[in-house]
Amino acid sequence: MEKQQKEVSSQALKFSIINYIGAAIGIVSTLFIYPNNKEFLGIIRYIFDGAQILMAFFVFGTSQSLVNYFPRFKDEAEKRNIFFSSTLLIVVINSILFSVVFLLLANSLSSLLPNFHAFDYIEYSIVVGFAFAIMDVSKRQVSNYKKIAIPTVLERFSIKVFFPTIFLVLLAGMISVETGKLIYTACFVVLLIIALVYVKKVANIQFDFAYKKVFDRSFRSEYIKYSVFAFLSILGSLLAFKIDGIMVPNLIENDAMTANGTYSIGVVLAATLAIPAIGLYTIYSPIIREYIAKDDIASLGKKYQEISMLLFALGGFLLSCIFLGVDDLFSILPTRDNLVDTIPVILILSFNVVIDMSTGFNSHILLYSKYYRFNMVAIAILVVLNISLNIYFIKYLNLGIEGAAYATLISMTLYNSVKLVFIYSKYKIQPFTKKHFILLPVFLGSVAILHHLPTTNATILDIILKVGTCMLVNGFVIYKLRMIPMLNNWIAQKLGVK
Repeated sequence: MEKQQKEVSSQALKFSIINYIGAAIGIVSTLFIYPNNKEFLGIIRYIFDGAQILMAFFVFGTSQSLVNYFPRFKDEAEKRNIFFSSTLLIVVINSILFSVVFLLLANSLSSLLPNFHAFDYIEYSIVVGFAFAIMDVSKRQVSNYKKIAIPTVLERFSIKVFFPTIFLVLLAGMISVETGKLIYTACFVVLLIIALVYVKKVANIQFDFAYKKVFDRSFRSEYIKYSVFAFLSILGSLLAFKIDGIMVPNLIENDAMTANGTYSIGVVLAATLAIPAIGLYTIYSPIIREYIAKDDIASLGKKYQEISMLLFALGGFLLSCIFLGVDDLFSILPTRDNLVDTIPVILILSFNVVIDMSTGFNSHILLYSKYYRFNMVAIAILVVLNISLNIYFIKYLNLGIEGAAYATLISMTLYNSVKLVFIYSKYKIQPFTKKHFILLPVFLGSVAILHHLPTTNATILDIILKVGTCMLVNGFVIYKLRMIPMLNNWIAQKLGVK
């Protein structure tokens, strides 16, 4: 047991390190490389987001079923191999069938609606989506063996490395945009092969497609029901969170892909705020599951508020610094002319991330509770809101990419509000404390005052004065309120204070 715990901790540490390194590479690329050709960035993001949505159809909930039913076969090597092999076969069959359907649909719509561009680059998205599907199934299988570091490298880190490389080669004039798209797609095929080799090694897979030995009539029915539910949940989530990258190019008429590239820069930079939340949710998921299983709602409520305080403090602290410093920072970068348009998107989406973080792990509470089906209701609400608001803000109010950002902010806020109300109605717990309402005006006040400070002729000095003062003021209040207990404990240890 102790050995297993050490392995889990080791994998969690590697997972965190890989994510932070990947995020650092992503930020550097976003600030210095991608702004030089936002049209190509928009095309790649379009391919990527389309592939993510197609992946849901190709996998069709089978990767979640692979995890859910693994304990049933973990002690029988033959059935374990058949179960994984059959899952791969289902993914391949689904990929062929849905690819044909989407290609036929694309051809029909392109003839009927020549200005409809939703299926542009679908051939690339199909290949990348298939690679994602195989990688997802492989990742789920090796996670059953407590291995997550290598799949994370394949899924996140490698993508953040080879895309900037392709971009740099394109900017150097060594390849064309068409060649760049082909190379980008080919890289995913390589990742697919590596993923299969790795899962074969870790899980000692001997491919066996004698599915009848595992999928008897009763299990087949249970498996299909669970997979369909998982598919609907994942598809809803992808439509909710990835739809912007599809809708922006289709609703903005002029320079659509350039606009998509600009929006993508804002998405990437705003998403870096959520890195602490991703790590904490990964760590606390088993704890949440345990509290709910034991019906220990009091402890769950305390942890709910503790994590919410920590994430609100971190998110608000970083957002305050971004708000005060982003204009000046971008003004001294060589890519400043191409970054200016992203500032409103960065601020709106960053504000959205902080709100999302402040509501804590409400999705996880729903996921591990008997009310897990309500998560689908909440996601359905989010999908309808996001699509409707995107059309309204972009098409009718002509707000462009800022409209897409506002649509995300409003829909996500309502989405989280619905979950908060539902959780409170069932468990009588909520994530907010008095400390939230003390710290909020401190954040707002410090930003309002420092934003109106007179500027000097030295941009770097302005950044130091405004952002530095903001960090000192907000950091002191966070410390005094003990919003981040581990920070207080670390400082007390360094100062020798009990």
